[in-house]
Amino acid sequence: MTRFAIVAAFAGGIAAGTPAYAQSTRSVALVLDASGSMNAKLPRNQTRIEAAKAAVVDLVAKMDGSTRLGFRVYGHQSAPQKRDCKDTALLVGFDSVAANKAEVIAKTKQIEARGYTPITHSLTLAAQDLSSEEGERIVVLVSDGQETCAADPCTAAKALAAADAKLAIHTIGFGVGAAARTQLQCIASVARGTYFDANSAGDLSAMLARAAAAKAVATKQTAGTAKAGAKSRLAIKGTAPGESHLVTAAEDGREITNINGAVPQTEIAPGIYNVQFANGIWRGVEIKPGETTVLELGQLTIEGGPGDLLGYMLLDPETGEVVVKQQMIGTIPLMPTRISVTSGHLMWRDIEIKAGETTVLNPARISVSGAKAGTYKVTTTDGRPAGEVSPSFSLPLPPGKYIAEVEGQQMTIELSEGQTHDIKID
Repeated sequence: MTRFAIVAAFAGGIAAGTPAYAQSTRSVALVLDASGSMNAKLPRNQTRIEAAKAAVVDLVAKMDGSTRLGFRVYGHQSAPQKRDCKDTALLVGFDSVAANKAEVIAKTKQIEARGYTPITHSLTLAAQDLSSEEGERIVVLVSDGQETCAADPCTAAKALAAADAKLAIHTIGFGVGAAARTQLQCIASVARGTYFDANSAGDLSAMLARAAAAKAVATKQTAGTAKAGAKSRLAIKGTAPGESHLVTAAEDGREITNINGAVPQTEIAPGIYNVQFANGIWRGVEIKPGETTVLELGQLTIEGGPGDLLGYMLLDPETGEVVVKQQMIGTIPLMPTRISVTSGHLMWRDIEIKAGETTVLNPARISVSGAKAGTYKVTTTDGRPAGEVSPSFSLPLPPGKYIAEVEGQQMTIELSEGQTHDIKID
């Protein structure tokens, strides 16, 4: 998500007291995430994409006019159904901010958030955009989620930094969960960058300014730095004894080990790994010499879920892909991210799963009873299918108003959270 991002690389200084760089030593590629998840709402009813666009406008308005700036966007051209992992475009080529500020602002105001999150592809092209620029070449990546394509941005960032000693990638997580944060931290760690958190529109503007002014971080020599006898470990917190989590090498996909929920930790060599969970892959897990890296899961509880015989599916809210197949769910450990939940035809959208916390879903239900009871269709008031109900199974639903077709008649039913409405058939 699901699951993000502005990538910004730029030269020059930011006004209002931010340290300025020598005018000819830095170039910046500003890359904005306009994937579908950026349509999610912030407090005060502002969307993430609206906040990101305002932050970009504020940023370029304060930049030194001699800074060289380029502007790239991804996820803005294709609907999610197209599964477009090449959806990125350089909207404004490199020039001084004095020359292209107006064009960057104009292009920013036209952007709409739409599709996938091809971070790896966008990072690769951003580095290519910068390749002919002189001096420091900085990418600042701001994202609200993980890569949604079959690629690993952390290993890509490591290769890009190895190929260009003047390149650094700073990352900003905009309202991200633990899994997305891990991936963004990994990108920055392996590419001489710094990671920044932003949880509001104001945070994002401030973190963009800080990331723009941040210097490249010297690559740390990790070999031999662990204390004598210290072992590297990967631990999973909050999993269940019956769960098994496949660990693979991020660079080539090799299967390294399985972590069983009954013994949820293992010794592992330093490196970058991906770990499989019920609702997806936790990517870019960096294991450092002599340290224990802990991945903490969240829990989803569905009240009455074990009794819902038709079960539930969990979907990625950005891509619409099924991440947990139809099953009865009471409580299930999940990678921290956003998910959508469906039973029948309707959906609970953008449910936040947080590390170390339990998210509770309390569906309303329609049931039917009586000697003559059969199977009956239920729709929303605007005619969309909601599902079917019979004496054998009730229909869990989001709160709202519905119409049940009962014995040739239409019955309007209004449901609140956790309420069960029983249709009695004589």
